[in-house]
Amino acid sequence: MSTPFVVPRCTNCGHLAYPPRILCPVCGHGTWGRALADTGVVEEVTVRRPVFKRRQLPWGNWLDQEETVLAAVRTDAGPRIVCRVAPGTRAGDRVTLAARGSTAIALPGQVVEAEPQSPSNAGPAQGS
Repeated sequence: MSTPFVVPRCTNCGHLAYPPRILCPVCGHGTWGRALADTGVVEEVTVRRPVFKRRQLPWGNWLDQEETVLAAVRTDAGPRIVCRVAPGTRAGDRVTLAARGSTAIALPGQVVEAEPQSPSNAGPAQGS
């Protein structure tokens, strides 16, 4: 199960720092909170290809190695995160970030935000 991705936020000045730091680079304060950084836009994509497609493990079995697709994602909160993405992800795609273990992953898909409906475009009034 994945959990929403959070980044450290300085409790003194509100600066978001990723990767986590001991002291805030802006104000030097050392107390951190958390801020949700679970959506963003892919800025760059790179593919790490294994030198050998297969390698033999010490006990004799063979391990098939796959390409790893990485992306730099600019979160809507501000920090830039390097994380794993699905094959076929391109620059400009909106993604949802999740934390799985100690790894950040980006789940593909358009993030849909609901727009508030104003009374003028809510449709015909009932009971007239």
